[in-house]
Amino acid sequence: MKYKINTEDLTNIKITAIQDILPYESIGIWVIDKPMSDNSRYLFQNQMQKKWWETDDLGRYCNHSLTPNTIVCLQNDRVELIAKIPIQKETEILVDYRTITECIGYIPNLNF
Repeated sequence: MKYKINTEDLTNIKITAIQDILPYESIGIWVIDKPMSDNSRYLFQNQMQKKWWETDDLGRYCNHSLTPNTIVCLQNDRVELIAKIPIQKETEILVDYRTITECIGYIPNLNF
């Protein structure tokens, strides 16, 4: 695992890199088609073709950015985060939530 849940600020729990991550390197599974534990968050909405869950750590705590340092990649029954650019140790890992729509049909409520 190349990241940790950063809880230094409980009003903004986030994911940060624990080592340098190279471009196109896999960071981990963001969303999967079955729960990983009782803590997995259910994402199903009527327009989705099947049920999806956020993973326990990366999926639940990875924050949104309009200029993310990751890209989303659909791999069979999971959505993985891949580094888009070099990510230095201690840098927050960010994703554009809008990209999940293309993969799983989930339309997040974005009020930015």
